Amino acid sequence: MTQKEKTLPEGTTQDMIDEAKQTLPEGITQDMIDKAKVKYGADKVKFVDILNEEENAVELTVLAIVPSRNVTGQYRRYSDTDPKKADEILVKACLLSHKEQVLANDALFYGALNGIAELIPIRKANVKNC
Repeated sequence: MTQKEKTLPEGTTQDMIDEAKQTLPEGITQDMIDKAKVKYGADKVKFVDILNEEENAVELTVLAIVPSRNVTGQYRRYSDTDPKKADEILVKACLLSHKEQVLANDALFYGALNGIAELIPIRKANVKNC
């Protein structure tokens, strides 16, 4: 039995871990995901698929977090006066992988922005008369 096998959670085999690693998108490691889940919470870490121009294939999958109220507040502060700065605040604060690649390419940037904007938790409310 190797050292790795000794430290695995009960019921987990090295083959299971190797298979999970193979299914992760390029440039994203299980370690990145685990650290993000510890730092931000397991329910806040998401994969965002950025589609190609024809929207029929994934061009890039990035690791992102759900925007916090602080980040959305900063975003909204600049959304009317400086939309470019507002968009960059949202993408830079929420993107955990491929940041340089996304910031260097307009299509990837707007795809990531669209995906991150969808992560903002907005709920419906019912308004009733008193």
